[in-house]
Amino acid sequence: MTTPDTPSSTRYTALLADCLRHAAEGGRPLMEMMVGKLRLFLLQQSRAAMPQQREPLTESLRLLDKHEAALCAGYPKALQGAFAEETSGPVVRAAAAPPTFDELELMDEIQVQESVEVARALQSALLASDQPLTDLNTLMCAVQGLKTVQAQRNPLRPELYVRSLRNLLAQTDVASPVWLSWMQHMGVTLGKELGPVSASLRDSLRSHGVKQAAYEVTQTLDSSRPPPVGRDAAGLTLAQLRRLLAGELDAPLDQNSFAARFAREFEAPGTEPAPPAFAQTVPAAFEALQEMKQVDQVMQRLAKRASDPAPAALATTLAPLPVREMLRRQARGLGQALGIEVVALMVENITRDPRLLAPVQQAVRDLEPALLQLTLIDPRFFSHKRHPARYLIEQMTSRSLAYSAVDAPGFTVFMQPLRQAVDALASASIDSAEPFELALKSLEVVWDRQEQHERDQRKMAMQVLAQAEQRNELARGVAQDMRTWPEAALVPAPVMAFLCGPWAQVVARARLGQPQGTMKPDGCLATARDLLWSTRPGLQKKDIPRLTGMIAPLLGKLREGLAAIDYPAVDADLFFGRLMVLHQQALKPVTSTSGSVDAKALVRERLEAMFREADAAGLWLAPSEAQQSGFIEATDSLLSRPAFAATEPMPRPPESAAAPAGISTGPATASTMALGSWVELQVHGRWARMQLTWASPRGNLFMFTGVNDSTHSMTQHTLDQLLDDGTLRLFSDQAVVDSALDAVAQTAMRNSVDVTL
Repeated sequence: MTTPDTPSSTRYTALLADCLRHAAEGGRPLMEMMVGKLRLFLLQQSRAAMPQQREPLTESLRLLDKHEAALCAGYPKALQGAFAEETSGPVVRAAAAPPTFDELELMDEIQVQESVEVARALQSALLASDQPLTDLNTLMCAVQGLKTVQAQRNPLRPELYVRSLRNLLAQTDVASPVWLSWMQHMGVTLGKELGPVSASLRDSLRSHGVKQAAYEVTQTLDSSRPPPVGRDAAGLTLAQLRRLLAGELDAPLDQNSFAARFAREFEAPGTEPAPPAFAQTVPAAFEALQEMKQVDQVMQRLAKRASDPAPAALATTLAPLPVREMLRRQARGLGQALGIEVVALMVENITRDPRLLAPVQQAVRDLEPALLQLTLIDPRFFSHKRHPARYLIEQMTSRSLAYSAVDAPGFTVFMQPLRQAVDALASASIDSAEPFELALKSLEVVWDRQEQHERDQRKMAMQVLAQAEQRNELARGVAQDMRTWPEAALVPAPVMAFLCGPWAQVVARARLGQPQGTMKPDGCLATARDLLWSTRPGLQKKDIPRLTGMIAPLLGKLREGLAAIDYPAVDADLFFGRLMVLHQQALKPVTSTSGSVDAKALVRERLEAMFREADAAGLWLAPSEAQQSGFIEATDSLLSRPAFAATEPMPRPPESAAAPAGISTGPATASTMALGSWVELQVHGRWARMQLTWASPRGNLFMFTGVNDSTHSMTQHTLDQLLDDGTLRLFSDQAVVDSALDAVAQTAMRNSVDVTL
């Protein structure tokens, strides 16, 4: 077989379909192996178990036997559906992505356990199929016509196998604790078997002459979010974090009272208290002891972290030892202990976030003692987005992203009131959230005063863009109606191009009631029909007086309409010049072939091509609208790169940096970019930091604003094109605090997976 240098679209499409079909069919032997090894495990456990412990194992075996046939038949179908979804729809979230910090509060214990088991299964799969999977990624991307490797585009990646297994087990009538226990063991088997599966699929693609796609070293600023801290976080697990966020750990644990009650009821001689029921006393005592043990473990680790020599980069992120020691002694219960840990990790992640300038990182670092004091009063303040303390940090960090360097214009002015507020909080004794609320209000007054003009400009630009989008939407409908007129195929193409373009805008503006003159919708349409009649070849010769009397009023109405939409005078004069020629040609005799079927078909074909081109042109804005909204197109000169030098390189993220799970780090598009995202736009060869502050309801227009009243708007087509060619790049698509807290959740997930392995 000849190995092609470039993929044949048809051949590769068929090869991809064949590969996915074989992979799905392989789901049955995979499930048979998973069921077989699970059954063997349950049998071994049952034989070794005490009589009173054997019943649940026996029941689990019975249920497994009952559902074996359905599982073996269903897994190939589940895989087939997952593969089809991947190749026909948008890229889905990874199966093992941990819940975000804010999602965790809404989950129950079963959902948390499910997340842990799915993550554990995926971890096992990734470890077992490392090299074969890397090779398979390159080949599957090549088969799909991708020039570079995008691992998330591999429809045979382990996430799909794990997610399909989870979905299939969840669809059974088996209780959640039972199928989750199955998942725990089946996931390990699946992980080990996916290595050979990936190797087999890789070898098959190679045998068909598929050449590997290339790995591209990308330096995306978006991927430089802080990774979760590389320590055990005092043993914080996902289950503990969920309980903390749900308020289940808020009740204080009075260790002294418990110790006294324990000594009085179980150790003190000579006393005979009323014997409490065993089911009420011993288990409760044991639970309290366990919680006390966890508190002690957490606090010991916190104290050790504060006293251990830390790397220079992290040494300054820790709160002063006296504060930590004081809080260790004051913590009452596991809720407070874990709350202290979560806040410490949150601050640590924020101060390591490369998106933040050093003065901002230091400001957050200086707030840590105050935040830790607040934790003892309100151990869940970080779970409420609008809590004054969390919102304060969110505002100070997000607003700072407008500045790309400490010497950027306006940064010093931004930092002065921020530094004053932080210093006041750092020196205060925190016994409520009020100091944070007062600091936030004072800063909002300053920010409101500083940004008043910017808000006014942004509001005006938004109104202009919204009005333009609405007019364009109406104009598109008007143009569609005009295309169906019988006369459309009988006039020169430039006339229909004018009517379906600028004049459709005139009609739409009139329908919105915006023109100040005498232009009305019906009058605009009547003018359009007059224009068609005046340019139809040969027709006017039958009524020369009508044509002669029509031209002057017609031109006047056309000019009035174009003036109403601020149509460029140069373009208007160009059209009127062509119109004069067309009127002259209209007086000439009709040729014998002008009405033939072939001639009409050719005209209609040309018109359809012209209409398709017009539809692809996107939105039209008047020059005044473009100026007010900073409207740009991909071809604008301000976007041109300097010819004499390469553009500024993006900073490479640290080798250890990895975006927290659940956050998209794939290529950004207009449809996936969220409001509030920060980007860098190359303007006149220099990078300008801007924020996506508005997107039209229809998703056709986007507006970015930066400091110093800079505003740029663009269509979806232009935005995608700028993203593709690197003239616009995503800097940050998630709030700093959210990112830091999600990293805490990821750390808790990692700890949970490690515990269960």
